[in-house]
Amino acid sequence: MKVTFIIKNVTDVFFNGNGSGIVGLLNMADAAKFAYLNRMRTDMGFTMKIGTGQFRDLVELNQVLRNPKSFTFKIEPRKGYKLVTFDIL
Repeated sequence: MKVTFIIKNVTDVFFNGNGSGIVGLLNMADAAKFAYLNRMRTDMGFTMKIGTGQFRDLVELNQVLRNPKSFTFKIEPRKGYKLVTFDIL
């Protein structure tokens, strides 16, 4: 299952952290990264796309998240935003 986040309007502190006060996204485990972005997407204005964007993909993601899983994290810079992709197995 592929889940993609579009992240824009954040500083480097969001990704790298700031000492012990702010834990950066890149300093978290992959499962924690997904949970953090999923929880913060409405507050921060991130866009999330699950699979092809169909309702059945959302249902499949909910089923996958209930079982033991592995997360693979990838971040790609784009013009004006960063594309964060998770492969959840």
